[in-house]
Amino acid sequence: MNKDRHLSILKEFGLTTKQGYLAEAFSRNIGLLTQAEQQQLANATVAIPGMGGVGGVHLITLARTGVGRFHLADFDKFEPANVNRQFGARVPDFGRPKLEVMVDEALSINPFLEIKQFPVGVNSANVDDFLEGVQVVLDGLDFFNFDTRRLLFSRAREKGVYVVTAGPMGFSSAMLIFSPHQGMSFDEYFNVVDGMSPRDKHLSFGLGLAPRATHMKYMDLSRVDLESRAGPSLDIACQVCSAMAATEAVRIILKKEGVKAVPHFFQFDPYVQKYRKGRLYLGNRNPIQQIKMKLVRTMLPPERSRNHRSPPELPEVDVTPDHVPQEAMRYIIRAGIEAPSGDNAQPWGFSCRGNTIFLHLNDNADRSFFNVKQLASIISCGTVLENMRVAASAFGLEGRISYLPATGQDDLMASMDFIQGEVNRNPMADYIWKRHTNRKFYKKIPLPSSVLQNLQESISDLPGTKLHFITERADLGRVAKMIYKADRIRTEHRPLHEHLCSMIRFSREEALSKLDGLPLKNLEAGPAGEIFLKLTRPWWVMNVVNRIGLGRMVALHSYQGIVNASCVALLTVEGMGAQDFLKGGQALERTWLNLTRKGLSMQPMTAITLFWLRWQIEGEESFSENHRKLLSHVWKEYVTLFPEVDFSRDGQVMLFRLGYGKEIKYGTHRKNIDSFLVSKNS
Repeated sequence: MNKDRHLSILKEFGLTTKQGYLAEAFSRNIGLLTQAEQQQLANATVAIPGMGGVGGVHLITLARTGVGRFHLADFDKFEPANVNRQFGARVPDFGRPKLEVMVDEALSINPFLEIKQFPVGVNSANVDDFLEGVQVVLDGLDFFNFDTRRLLFSRAREKGVYVVTAGPMGFSSAMLIFSPHQGMSFDEYFNVVDGMSPRDKHLSFGLGLAPRATHMKYMDLSRVDLESRAGPSLDIACQVCSAMAATEAVRIILKKEGVKAVPHFFQFDPYVQKYRKGRLYLGNRNPIQQIKMKLVRTMLPPERSRNHRSPPELPEVDVTPDHVPQEAMRYIIRAGIEAPSGDNAQPWGFSCRGNTIFLHLNDNADRSFFNVKQLASIISCGTVLENMRVAASAFGLEGRISYLPATGQDDLMASMDFIQGEVNRNPMADYIWKRHTNRKFYKKIPLPSSVLQNLQESISDLPGTKLHFITERADLGRVAKMIYKADRIRTEHRPLHEHLCSMIRFSREEALSKLDGLPLKNLEAGPAGEIFLKLTRPWWVMNVVNRIGLGRMVALHSYQGIVNASCVALLTVEGMGAQDFLKGGQALERTWLNLTRKGLSMQPMTAITLFWLRWQIEGEESFSENHRKLLSHVWKEYVTLFPEVDFSRDGQVMLFRLGYGKEIKYGTHRKNIDSFLVSKNS
């Protein structure tokens, strides 16, 4: 609805003038505000940079309070990830500019509002225009937009404009007021110094905003990722922010007493039912703040530890039906190599011709006992295909897959042709770069049945693929015992032990040099476990440890992982051919990306399925006599746990555990894209 439509509706109610509407619309304010004060608000101008979680609610709150003029800035668009906290994030408005949506919302409340729009956001070129004639700024910038915030706050002080910043912290709001007449400046309060890293800027802002933080008691700091600029945030906190900040805006506009500028601070937390306020002498230069800074640095994941593989910038290229630029092709391949593989062996190769990417299998990358007939690597190739298909959507491209093209090349797994069309960006695209294996213990929280149903539905277009779930605690205990028996073989089988040790990167230098395998800390073994792994690298040591029974500690860790999970799932395909397992890999990656998007953790438990495949393909003679006896008991339990599976026909893609786990601190690496490019078909 546009402004003229709003005005015509008002006429139907007999409200034909601005003053008549304002008097009626804000009549219930009188008694808390006088008629003269209401007029002052109507003539006041408030600037709000950012129309997201906090800024959008600021606008609506002040519009309903009677403020009549706004300067509004935002360059972003609404998307599904905004729904949990941003006022204008509604399904009908996905893809629309936030500024446009929120202006419409404000005008639907008061069609007589005067709004000056800044659709490119606030920058050094327009900051003076943004602040011109403004009484107060209510900060709605993203938490991580430190440099723009610093520019705005500093220039506002020079121009005699108040700034109120209220940040959502957990269920609470922390608030600061910057006065142009008294108190400290932005740089003084937050102790901004030359050469600060982005990480330290964000920490300084967060600690200065909430010096006596109440939310630290219940917030999971592992979910705060300063590097990728992400963290938990609630609509509840955004509403509290607006209530506090709008109150101060009214106080400032009406020149009422009680404005307390920094170093005064305020935080209201309805969750812990506390209101904290005080004065932070010296701001972040306060010795206690300096100690807090060091402490929080130790609590947060190390820089570039959780995801070593930051997403590359999406290239701005012109894609035509006849030509996909090389930059786009490289981006798609780069997404492909984010896929999982056995012990992070990365057994892939890529070549290009025209608008087609060819996927090759490097069978020398993984020749472990687990990888019977290269099936584990073929499954991994399927995950690569899914990543590339999803990533192509960012360019409006459909990735059409041809499995095992008949070219006479034994290493060629599939090809993907890219067709331009009306393809929307796949919502899973962002999660390609966030997906990881989480080996931590999970919380014993049941998963909603709707989540499991959604996972099943997400792979319904891949014929023959199916997920089988185990959620009952008693059955999870049975799975745990089964896993314990199978994982004993990992430490008692010399080739498996030696292969694992060859893929563990025992030092940071080795991990950064080879860019494959498993960094030691990624295994989440803890200090004692890391010492154990280092000491048992030689087979003779591991053999001695096995003989005295200590090797079973590794299997016990797997047992505990299962009993602490929410669910165990088995992914199967109808058939045992390479094409079946490629589709199975696609289904696996699609499931994994979905879980990542839902905030759920996952860990493959590969011993069962890969041992089963070797037993089926090569026979029980592949195992020692003791291990044959052990696995015979495992198989009896296995088939009863999954009665829907036709074990005589179905291929076992992967068994995995899933649930709610804390974020990992240490991820894995990937080799440079050029190391995967081969000359065939190029």
